[in-house]
Amino acid sequence: MTIKSALRMVACVLQLCIVNGQVICERQMTAEWRVEPKPSVIKWKPRENICSDFYAECWNMNKSVTGEISEEENLSIPQICPLQLQLGDSLFISSEPSFESYGMNVVNVSKEEFINCPKASFLQEQLIFVCQIRGLHQVDPNWLGAGTHYFAELHKRGPLLCNMGLRLNVTVKQQFCQQSPNAPLCSGHGKCLSHVWEKAYNCHCFSQYSGRFCQKFDMCSTKPCHNNASCTEKSELSGDSYECTCPPKFSGKNCTEIVGQCQPHTCFNGNCSNVTPNTFLCECDKGFTGKNHLCFLSYNNGFCVIIMVSTFALLKQLF
Repeated sequence: MTIKSALRMVACVLQLCIVNGQVICERQMTAEWRVEPKPSVIKWKPRENICSDFYAECWNMNKSVTGEISEEENLSIPQICPLQLQLGDSLFISSEPSFESYGMNVVNVSKEEFINCPKASFLQEQLIFVCQIRGLHQVDPNWLGAGTHYFAELHKRGPLLCNMGLRLNVTVKQQFCQQSPNAPLCSGHGKCLSHVWEKAYNCHCFSQYSGRFCQKFDMCSTKPCHNNASCTEKSELSGDSYECTCPPKFSGKNCTEIVGQCQPHTCFNGNCSNVTPNTFLCECDKGFTGKNHLCFLSYNNGFCVIIMVSTFALLKQLF
């Protein structure tokens, strides 16, 4: 029996396995950037890790839920489970023991060649490995730059093994989570994440932080403006990170001051203090609250600092 006929026999058996068996690739929908790179090993064999349906098997997701563009439909072909790496990770390819005498011929191909399988003619510089190899070998890092790469088995007698699934889609992602090389990821205020469909890792900020690197603290989230005032974020160059727009009769940076001056008995059960020649505030005694601006008895034993208008004007509003 010749090598060619033997390969055809093996192909028939393996093809039955591919048709009758369904491989669902393990998939992490969202990944967090690792500080240290790690190695990945791919078994270069047409069984066990071969998927066919691009969405349901290769990416383990429902197409109707993803709503992805149909341009990937033509990638529903037998292939080794697609791989996603971080920039800097290493990749090793392990050959199929039953093909030891045959060896691996892995080449870097275009997307079209990945789909249709490469023909016998190819450029020598596209070889992933200089010669037919056996056992475990590392892919040169030069083949693993940021982006999507397509590797396929090349057989001089035809695309038999490639059509059976000996082709690999590798996506290498870089991160954009640091302001400078030595800066902490996302300024320490978020996580550096990438969804399976995204082409890179980016910052997802914790609550109260924003910006590309989560470097901005949102002062408005702390609700610094009182008395129903509105809060507006300001640029870092202005010096103040926020600005309060006060309602009528209120003033001050945080709208905690009332327009007017202290009058006798202005604050019930509290002290009145003039803040500026035109504004004042009331500080309620312990056990009293500022509800309705009058410092009444607090049933919850609360302590409140409240702003207050003149007694007569306020009584008119209340009664």
